[in-house]
Amino acid sequence: MSTEARQVTKFEIFVNGSRKTWEKSTISYSEVVGLAFPNPPGPGEVFTVQYSRGPKENPQGSLADGQSVTVKSGMVFDVSPTNKS
Repeated sequence: MSTEARQVTKFEIFVNGSRKTWEKSTISYSEVVGLAFPNPPGPGEVFTVQYSRGPKENPQGSLADGQSVTVKSGMVFDVSPTNKS
């Protein structure tokens, strides 16, 4: 039995300028939106999620609904409501 497998890694990430602690190696679009807007404006609201300072597999980019990225401490996420026409 290895205790290493049970160890929880904590990542310090920044969502809309606020420091957050994250305990999984990946984060999804909906999880980032939930951290940014715990009480979303309304059903059907669409958000733009941009990230930077990520690991070498995904150093920067954007997330769409249903996507996930690998997390690294110091990673920055910017989440904003998107107006759909």
